[in-house]
Amino acid sequence: MPPQTPTPTDHRRWLRLTLDLAREAQQAGSAPVGAVLVDASGHEVARGRNRVGEAQTPEHVGKASVAHAEMDLYFSAGSLDNPETLTLYTSLEPCLMCGGASALLGVGRVVWVTDDPWGGSGRLIRWSDHPAMQDTEVIPTPDPELEREGARLFAPEARRAFPDEGWQLWRQRYPRETEGL
Repeated sequence: MPPQTPTPTDHRRWLRLTLDLAREAQQAGSAPVGAVLVDASGHEVARGRNRVGEAQTPEHVGKASVAHAEMDLYFSAGSLDNPETLTLYTSLEPCLMCGGASALLGVGRVVWVTDDPWGGSGRLIRWSDHPAMQDTEVIPTPDPELEREGARLFAPEARRAFPDEGWQLWRQRYPRETEGL
């Protein structure tokens, strides 16, 4: 059972926070991705940000390819009570690992700011076709203004990290946001 349906204002509030966390990750030397887990009452349960480029601490997994924002959030949250009532907000479409973890944990809804035409799960398997995602509501990019902001924020990382094919997919999906990079 998915959590209660949030309003566009609710989405905007949490998606804005994911972008703030993405900027924190970028300032710390990691890829700019942030995530927030919210309960059905609209209260924050946990937050995370990409920590791949950071040292590991007792509180956070770092310097590991699994130190994505969503995984940071799930590791810090620990055991989830009533995960089907929770919403994961993230600044970038989750990769297969993070999307799969969300489904396996039973998170009721996943909402992201910016599509990831190369690294997002949707490139490999449509979210609705993923066997573990059948009970998860997926809401991609509900706010066009924030989507453009997120694409501009992540585009330099996409240019740096993705192979030519991946960068071309980004340029096709976000031509204005990648112009000049």
